[in-house]
Amino acid sequence: MKNLILKILLALKMAAKDKELQEIYNRIFGDAMKYSHKFPLQMVAATYIAIAMRLYKTTLSDEDYKHMIESVMESEIEPFVHDKETLH
Repeated sequence: MKNLILKILLALKMAAKDKELQEIYNRIFGDAMKYSHKFPLQMVAATYIAIAMRLYKTTLSDEDYKHMIESVMESEIEPFVHDKETLH
């Protein structure tokens, strides 16, 4: 996921500070996991992507928005796998 974020930032010609990027990613991902205990993961994901699209649409030019969407569409993402404990 970090590679996707970096790819988007580079496509938008924005320099990312790794430490800050990792910090905000960890915080927001942690929040998403908290919501996933109450709501279906697809609902959580849809909400986050809707917020992200709105923020991008607000801050980017039409051309930069298009580049960001293309970067997302071209990226392969590894699924998140919950660490499941074995119950006996």
